[in-house]
Amino acid sequence: MITQQHVQESLSRSFIHAIAGSAGVNLHVGREFDYGFDGTFRPVIIRGKRRVESGFPVDFQLKCTKSWSHEAKQVAYNIETKTYNDLVTRDPEGIGAVLILLCVPDDPAKWVEVCEEYIRMQRCCYYTVLSGDPVAHEGSTKKILIDRTNVLTPDALIGLLANERERKARAAS
Repeated sequence: MITQQHVQESLSRSFIHAIAGSAGVNLHVGREFDYGFDGTFRPVIIRGKRRVESGFPVDFQLKCTKSWSHEAKQVAYNIETKTYNDLVTRDPEGIGAVLILLCVPDDPAKWVEVCEEYIRMQRCCYYTVLSGDPVAHEGSTKKILIDRTNVLTPDALIGLLANERERKARAAS
């Protein structure tokens, strides 16, 4: 049996595959070498009778955790500072990057329910674009707060990609 960490990673990947597929977005998960980002969402446009990638992708860092809590209208999570720094020090002229956090219940038996009519994963993924100053000591954690309205849905993903396109257009003008 694989480790619980690998189970969580598999579930988070499954979640974003379902969201990207529902949104009609090309998804690349994994890199030959891991340098802080887990994958890329690549929007597809129609050019004539062909479908092609638009050229406005968004990279993502994907996390899955049981260690989260609701604080009023936000989700609280203690992110490793090395991961936080990877996200906040991203070159603003480069490809945008988003943190995706799958929050699962404490009990692993409640993570996935399967029956003849459906497969259901408990809880959801939240997303955020982090900004701020990097943390000097990367061997610690930093508490971040994500708005609970930032649930990763197909429409939210399409919105993130549209925002990236607009951000790049503003930078070019």
